[in-house]
Amino acid sequence: MKKGIFGGAFDPIHKGHIYMAQKAMEEYALDRILIVPSGHSPNKTENAMTAFNHRYNMCKLAAEAVPGIEVSDIEIKDESTSYTYMTLQKLKALYPEDELYFIMGGDSLDYFETWMRPEVIAQTAIILVMVRENFPRLQMEEKIAHIKNLFPADIRLLSCDRMDVSSTQVRGLLKAESKVAEHRSLASTDMFLDAAVMSYIKANNLYR
Repeated sequence: MKKGIFGGAFDPIHKGHIYMAQKAMEEYALDRILIVPSGHSPNKTENAMTAFNHRYNMCKLAAEAVPGIEVSDIEIKDESTSYTYMTLQKLKALYPEDELYFIMGGDSLDYFETWMRPEVIAQTAIILVMVRENFPRLQMEEKIAHIKNLFPADIRLLSCDRMDVSSTQVRGLLKAESKVAEHRSLASTDMFLDAAVMSYIKANNLYR
């Protein structure tokens, strides 16, 4: 089975995330996408992030209506820092017969060699890099060639139309809209958030 691994804070997960997962499934004929909310991230202050259980539950709600997308809580099961190479090794141990595809953004590729044990990531999974308008394709190809000179890696480009949405922007919008009438909040956020996710956010008073 070809299994895509899509990690991130997902704080909150939005329609752009699901779109990217679906594009990866289509372009590389993946059988499953495993969304992995970050546990103890080395790159973010954990106490500044929404609690894992909320981020995990929102991911589950967003994935329910999309065939082939699943959610994993693997990164919260360990008290240690959730380094990508360790998560991939654990997933490979869980799914030894599967071919793993690690999905990452073009901006992350720019400093990939500075990640913790990038060579192990490359050994464990094929790397799919999302091509974005603000990161020229030629520049990405040059970066891939540079990484391959450092260690063996199978890095492939993933075409993905630009979506002008980020979790940071969604959080800001939700905070601003918490000060206005409820019907305005629902009307302006449904273009970014799944209805079930929006209902969960409201029910749990998140991002206010």
